[in-house]
Amino acid sequence: KTLDLLRTNYVDSINESEIILSGIKGLVNPLDPYTKLLMDRSKESYDHLRTGKYGGVGVQIGLRRDTLTVLSVFENSPAYSEGINVGDNIMMIDTISTEGLPLKESSALIKGNLDSSVTLHVYRSSSKEKIKFKLTRSNIPLKHVPYWGINEDKIGYIRITRFSKNSDKDFKIALK
Repeated sequence: KTLDLLRTNYVDSINESEIILSGIKGLVNPLDPYTKLLMDRSKESYDHLRTGKYGGVGVQIGLRRDTLTVLSVFENSPAYSEGINVGDNIMMIDTISTEGLPLKESSALIKGNLDSSVTLHVYRSSSKEKIKFKLTRSNIPLKHVPYWGINEDKIGYIRITRFSKNSDKDFKIALK
């Protein structure tokens, strides 16, 4: 009703989508700090956490001295199978140079549609070689309980790196 009144009586044309979005944001604003409107990338990030899966190649990346670097490789992932190592510097993603590219953009380029391919051009400083890896994106199960064990003093240790949909199941397996 209010939108109809604005549309017919406002002096200028209105952007209905923008007004509706502002209304929704205003609706959740006075609530607790954990109630948020998730759209686009923020919704994708939430879905990755909620479902425990994402379409990618199985690497965690970060910037080290302004260079895109592999921080970890998930077991049984395309990156693991093809031989990408922790510490490898990613110089190009397909035909796009990573020099000066923000981390979020680099991550978005690596992720994509399931079963599509991405080529990572890597510099491996340990052997001073440039290697090209063509990887097929797949569902990557995120293991947020990557380690558990008992030390020589009979003290148990279960490492939880993050909480997601599967964290409780992984914790129970580790506890057993």
